[in-house]
Amino acid sequence: MSTLLKNIWDNLEEYLCAFLLMVIVTLLMAQVVFRYGSGKTVAWIEEVSRFAFLYLVYLAASGVAAKNLHIRVTAQLKLLPRFLQVFLLFATDLIWLIFCVITATVGYDFIVGMTNRPMISGSLMLDMRYVYFSVPFAFTLQGIRLVERWWKILTKREVLVIPSEEVF
Repeated sequence: MSTLLKNIWDNLEEYLCAFLLMVIVTLLMAQVVFRYGSGKTVAWIEEVSRFAFLYLVYLAASGVAAKNLHIRVTAQLKLLPRFLQVFLLFATDLIWLIFCVITATVGYDFIVGMTNRPMISGSLMLDMRYVYFSVPFAFTLQGIRLVERWWKILTKREVLVIPSEEVF
């Protein structure tokens, strides 16, 4: 059971992104068929697809952070000794972690501030706090993934890979 939970945690963003992409494609295909067949649109389909896409983008960013596959400029690292490479990668990830904490905090405060003046989506009549929750949720998860990756590196459970153009 613990290996199953570990597998789910290690690939959480991939599973969620795959599910969201499946929902988006299915709904948009249904929208196309419905529009072609009846000449009318279903407004809630476009809205759900838009909101699902928002979550998909933020969760994908967290997923690539977990696997160290995000876009970085690393050409300068090849010219430096190994300890400086590690130091610079750690420093940039620390700055990134600080950004994640600030963004998650501001996003949470924004959602709490919407309690007094709620916003409602157009066709679903959905409280927009659920949509805006994607920002603090994804940046919190991204911060957890950064800390988790460096913890594995520092405890020698994972090897630090210096990102380069040969990742794929």
